Amino acid sequence: MAKSIPKDFIDRLVEDSDIVSVINHYVSLSKKGNNYTCCCPFHEEKTPSFVVSPQKAIFHCFGCGAGGNVLTFIKDHEGLSFVEAVEKLAELNNVTVPRENTFGNNDFSKIHEINEFVANYYFEALKDQKNKSIVEYLKERGISGQTAKNFKIGFADFNQNELLKILQSKFSEKEILESGNFLKNDKGFYPFLRNRVTFPIFNSSGKTIGFGGRVTDDSLPKYLNSKDSKFFNKTRELYGFNNAKKDHKTDDFIVTEGYMDVVMLSEYGINNAVASLGTAFSQNHMSSMFKLRRKITFCFDSDEAGLKAAWRAFQISLKNVIDDKTVRFLFLPEGYDPDSFVKEKGEQEFYKKLDRAMVLESFAFQYLKRGKKLDSPEDIRQIIFEFKKLLPLVTSEMLKETLMTKFSSELNINKEILMKEDRPEKKTYVKKVLKSKKAAFENEFLLLIFLLENHKNSINDLSQEFFKFIETTKRDEITSFQEVINQIKTENSTRKESPLFAKAMMIDLNLSQDEVISEFIRASDAIRLEFDELFAEYLIILANKKELSQQRKENLQKLLNLRDNNSIQEEELIQNLNTYS
Repeated sequence: MAKSIPKDFIDRLVEDSDIVSVINHYVSLSKKGNNYTCCCPFHEEKTPSFVVSPQKAIFHCFGCGAGGNVLTFIKDHEGLSFVEAVEKLAELNNVTVPRENTFGNNDFSKIHEINEFVANYYFEALKDQKNKSIVEYLKERGISGQTAKNFKIGFADFNQNELLKILQSKFSEKEILESGNFLKNDKGFYPFLRNRVTFPIFNSSGKTIGFGGRVTDDSLPKYLNSKDSKFFNKTRELYGFNNAKKDHKTDDFIVTEGYMDVVMLSEYGINNAVASLGTAFSQNHMSSMFKLRRKITFCFDSDEAGLKAAWRAFQISLKNVIDDKTVRFLFLPEGYDPDSFVKEKGEQEFYKKLDRAMVLESFAFQYLKRGKKLDSPEDIRQIIFEFKKLLPLVTSEMLKETLMTKFSSELNINKEILMKEDRPEKKTYVKKVLKSKKAAFENEFLLLIFLLENHKNSINDLSQEFFKFIETTKRDEITSFQEVINQIKTENSTRKESPLFAKAMMIDLNLSQDEVISEFIRASDAIRLEFDELFAEYLIILANKKELSQQRKENLQKLLNLRDNNSIQEEELIQNLNTYS
């Protein structure tokens, strides 16, 4: 039985938190008037556009659009889940998170505590003179003391009786065994990792959930990972992910094949690399990364094993590359992996290779044409046959189009041959139009949020009709706006986590009551004319009854005259307004 966090505690925690102090824990803020500013931690910039308002308890970046309350900042900056962000905020405020009993997952806090203790013990073992040869081994591999500290790299000796005694004095036998760090047979306890360099594995919130161990000689297996359990699943976890997601200097993740690749890239200042834990790359891995970044580069060895691993990653990518998400593939020269390449060639040469990584379409063609001749009709048929097997895996119609264009061009084959007749192309262009409409009305969205939040009493009667429209409309392009408006109506505190709400609260307007009413009518009319198909008919009725003010009539005329492709009802409304007096 898991325990959830009471909502009233979360609301109180956010309310009691000093957003300036919390954000200042991560970045250096400078006071500017009533607000605080700095260069945005979520994107590269030279001129500060990141603003924190202590009065409104929100932040907003006018460069990239990031925004929300103190929980939003922690969640986005550290790449945490909502619950993990609450726990982190509570930790920063030095308060204990209360829990309510609910059915769900087990509480693994004791396991995390054991693993953290073991990780520190292994790390401290490197300071023991008897393990000097291990330190020399790490140095020979190019790992500095600081990098070892950053990843908490350590050493598990053959004899770990001292560690076992300490754990037995602090934890139960069941907890020690469940952690997986020690096993038990007829002779008693024995350590899972022995005579191995240790690499602690952290989950997304920084908890130690397992270990990887590497031998320093030719023993087998070379690598050994903690066994899968309820709290540690190799298909979900990535080595280095907790560190990589905090690197805000880059906009992508680099996926490598091993721990040492991740560690050595970090040694040279490349901190956005991750590695799978001795298992094939999975859908869970890709989902975790695409939640935080829009670009993933796979960097595998150019041998047969590396190519097969890349092909599996490619097939998973086909389901996930949509909109602006991208996947690339980098194969280093034969005999190199990221570890050896960056040590010999340096950081800049590695970045040059990254810039020339193959796009997904090129990798697909290069992989399928291996060992085949493009002047052989038989080989071309084989390539087309394998290519068509990929198409059902593709989610994005745009990606399907670019793949077919690539293969059609390279094989000199009509694209129609590659297309499946029962899968017509979706109207991607329509989506672009809808996005542009959303952007075109952002100012109205922000103004209405500002007015409804700060002047609810002045527009109470007018807002009821607008709320009805918000509740009934099903237009995808205003979903985020709808959510904030509904949260304002119900006084739901989660509205303050929205970047859209945060941006609206940055509006600095001092309006009279008449101006509030006038601006609300103008902005809401603009939104409803665009997104409410019945609104024009409603306005025609008001015009016929002479119930429109002169100012509203003039505003409507301006809106309609600036629009393209007015409907029949809107043309009728224009005629009514032109004769309206």
